[in-house]
Amino acid sequence: MLQRMDAETAAKCVRAARESPFSAPGVHYPGWYLHRWHFLPEGYLSRRSTAMYEWCIRNIYYAAGEGYALQTLRAALELQHPEHVLELGCGPGRAVKALAEALPRSEITGVDLSPFQIERASWRCARFGARVRLLHGDALSLPLEDGRFEAVVAAHVAGHVPEGARDRVLEETGRVLAPRGKVYLFDHLWHPLPSTRLRLRWSHRVTRLLGRVTCYEKV
Repeated sequence: MLQRMDAETAAKCVRAARESPFSAPGVHYPGWYLHRWHFLPEGYLSRRSTAMYEWCIRNIYYAAGEGYALQTLRAALELQHPEHVLELGCGPGRAVKALAEALPRSEITGVDLSPFQIERASWRCARFGARVRLLHGDALSLPLEDGRFEAVVAAHVAGHVPEGARDRVLEETGRVLAPRGKVYLFDHLWHPLPSTRLRLRWSHRVTRLLGRVTCYEKV
């Protein structure tokens, strides 16, 4: 699924990302992120690769069962009626758009480490105006205030973050989560669930995609 970039390509991608108009100052790109994810030429750090990711990889995932997982998330959130929803690793904004449509009274925030993904998401979600916020940032150090979100969604994030940092993502997620707020994780079955002080509520398998949707609650 991935291959590490050579040093020259990695340096070129980081320069291009920092020059993007969607780039936030001070964002760091750790070594584990500088990979050719899904064999994409520049991983998630070029317009070319993010376009290939959306129109090839994302469509394959959706057909394989991700659409069902998204329906599960939407149904859970519609029952919860959250005022503020955060998606970690929002990519090109497909889930942000779907959530904004399903939750017309909610403010949706998406965060991604690639400014090129944020660019595509901004284009896709432009019609929602200020109700959708898209931020360039790191899930390990979110540019967000404590306790703001009643719900956090993260699809295929655990599979991208190395084992040593996976628990820290949930810890940081807990920081921005409101009391009684819920976290919904979607990932492949072979990616272990992170350790967390959040309370496990339920877990549903998505057989076609060999995945699971897991819900935690902040107590």
